[in-house]
Amino acid sequence: MTSSRYTFAVNICLFFSVLLLVTSALVMPVLAKDVVILNQPDSVHDTRYEYSYKLMQLSLIHTEDDFGDWEITTSDYPMTSGRVLPELMTGELINVIAEAPKTQWSEKLIAIDVPLRKGVQGFRIFIIKQQNQSLFSDINTFEQFKLIPTGSGMFWSTRFAMEKAGMDVVIGSSYDGLFHMLDKERFISFGRGINEAYDEVETYGKIYPDLIVEKNTLLHIPLVTLFHVSPAHPQLANRIKVGLQRIKDNGLFDEAFHQEHCQFLVKSQLSQRQVFTIDNELISKQDHKEMLKNKEVISPKTNFDEICLTYIEE
Repeated sequence: MTSSRYTFAVNICLFFSVLLLVTSALVMPVLAKDVVILNQPDSVHDTRYEYSYKLMQLSLIHTEDDFGDWEITTSDYPMTSGRVLPELMTGELINVIAEAPKTQWSEKLIAIDVPLRKGVQGFRIFIIKQQNQSLFSDINTFEQFKLIPTGSGMFWSTRFAMEKAGMDVVIGSSYDGLFHMLDKERFISFGRGINEAYDEVETYGKIYPDLIVEKNTLLHIPLVTLFHVSPAHPQLANRIKVGLQRIKDNGLFDEAFHQEHCQFLVKSQLSQRQVFTIDNELISKQDHKEMLKNKEVISPKTNFDEICLTYIEE
C-alpha cells in the first residue's frame, strides 16, 4: 500500500471512530435532575415535616449513582389541606407530601407503602392547659374520656377516626389557630403525636405559658405516614421507593427513626398511661396486624426504655 493510500485509510478509520463517539454521546441517556417540591410549613413554628424531609434526603443520596442528581425545595407558600390533593395531581407547585392516607389519595396519587414513622403518629397524647390536668387524672374508661372536647384540623384523618368513635371533636381551620383555640378553651385537649407534643409545648408555651402535656391518657389510632407522589412524576416515585428500601436495608432508616423518636417514646411514659384504642377505617385491623408482624409499625406496649437506651445516651 502506498503512503497516500495508507494515510487515506487511517483518516477514514479516524473519521468513523469520531463519528461513533459523537453518535454514542448523542444517544446516551442524560439523567435529568430530580426536583422534589415539598409543602412549605404552615408557620415558622411548624416543624412537623422535618423528619420526613430527612428521610427524603437520605433516599435521594442513596440513589444518586443510578438516578442522578437531585434537589429538594418547597412550595412558594403553604398549601391548605383542601388544596394539597389538586396541586399534587398536577405536580407543578408541589409533587410530594408526607401524610397519612386519606380517602381518594390512594386512587389518585402514588403512595409509597413504607410507614415513615412506624405508626408512632397514632400514639396520641394531649396538650392541655395546666389547670385542666385534674379532669384527666381520674379517667379510667373511654366513655369518660370521649366526653372531653378535643381539637382537630379540618382534614386530619385522626379527626374522622375520633368522630366515628363518638368523641367530642371541635374543628379548627389552621395549625397556629388550634393552639389559640386551646388557650381560649374552645376545647379542652389537643391530641398530638408523641413526636409532636413536647416540641409544640416548648414552642407555643412561649405564647401560651399554661400549656402542658397531659400525663394520664394515650389515644392509640392505627395510623401511618407515607410519601404520596404526584401521578405526573412516576419516575420520581420509583426513585423514592428504591431509596427508602435501600436505607431500610443498610440500617439508616431505623437509625434515623430511633434518633428522632426515642426521647419522646421514653419521655411520654406510655406504660404508665391509660391507653384507649379506636379504629381507623383507612387502615384495616388485618393490615395493621400484618404491619406489626413485619415490624413496619410498633406497638405502644413495647418496652421503649430498653430499645432506646443507646440512642438516648448518644
